[in-house]
Amino acid sequence: MRKFIPEQPQKAVKVPFYEDVKGDAGWQGHRTRKTVEGLKAEIASAVGRLGGIVSGFQRGVFNIDGNKREGFQIHYAIEDQGERYLPGRLDVAALPVRGSSRKAQDDSLAMALYMVREAINGLWFLQQLSPGYAPLMPWMLTPGGETVSQLWAESSVMNNLLPPSQSEFVEGEVVEK
Repeated sequence: MRKFIPEQPQKAVKVPFYEDVKGDAGWQGHRTRKTVEGLKAEIASAVGRLGGIVSGFQRGVFNIDGNKREGFQIHYAIEDQGERYLPGRLDVAALPVRGSSRKAQDDSLAMALYMVREAINGLWFLQQLSPGYAPLMPWMLTPGGETVSQLWAESSVMNNLLPPSQSEFVEGEVVEK
């Protein structure tokens, strides 16, 4: 299996070590008994409910803030009006672990996949409740191979889509008819 070490966004979030996570801090799945393979199948099913087709899970390593984090690139596609398939990629980095225990690394990876499955299931709810919502759009690939989310976070071009700065806001009020 070929490992990948992707470039990381400039705004990478500090996360705790797997051994330090607590459920009351919002972390889920740290006690799951589900296997990595079972969770991958559940993620593929959840992406399918959103109209996507998972083509593969590529295992690899992310190096973030000097920590090695096992993970996956989840490759998928969505059909574009029956004419072609548009590719997408969701990068998933498990929490770092202390030491080199294979069990802790596998448990951290299962926890990450558990939370991704939960998040994707939550996207389905938003799709039902928010007209026009495109849940898989943030991870669609651009011609340059970046995801839409990466462009948003890392490109000054995408800043043109952001709201104007506070000094550019105009005061006003909404009047209902």
